[in-house]
Amino acid sequence: MNFQTLKHKIETATKKAFLEIYEKAGSEDLYAFALYSDEGAMTVCPSANSLKHLKKTPTNDITYYKFEPSEWKYEMQGADQEFNEYLTKRRTGQTWR
Repeated sequence: MNFQTLKHKIETATKKAFLEIYEKAGSEDLYAFALYSDEGAMTVCPSANSLKHLKKTPTNDITYYKFEPSEWKYEMQGADQEFNEYLTKRRTGQTWR
């Protein structure tokens, strides 16, 4: 596996995802963007949340919903093709060149 190529592809996809989410969110006041993975690095996921969406979450555990990317409105959105390529290569054992 060529880690420099992988690093570059993830960085490029992350920037693209951020811009796509920013465009989609419009005036929702994004407050957070994250790139996260599972413990085995089988997935890499962009995620973002807005203050508007946060106001709709249960108030009994607001800290969890504020800081947990898997609960955010724009979870696994943006640069779909690029991140799906990563998932496919990881699952099939293909290498990065």
